[in-house]
Amino acid sequence: MELLLRLPLEGYEVKEYPDTRTILVVKKGVRGEPDYSLEGDGFVIEFKNGEVYTIDIYEPEVAQRFREKHLLSVR
Repeated sequence: MELLLRLPLEGYEVKEYPDTRTILVVKKGVRGEPDYSLEGDGFVIEFKNGEVYTIDIYEPEVAQRFREKHLLSVR
């Protein structure tokens, strides 16, 4: 299964961590615990109030693909 996520990044902060080669995308201004999450191979997407709250790309290979294509795959 493939998840094609179209998310304008204007309202988000993208944090890249070169030492671990990971990426964290966080919605600006949202606080508290997420309502639910979706876990894929190498990433987790959290939702709050029906919106994407965070995208944690913890697998370096997935983070590299995200940088290149902004595409995440879920199995």
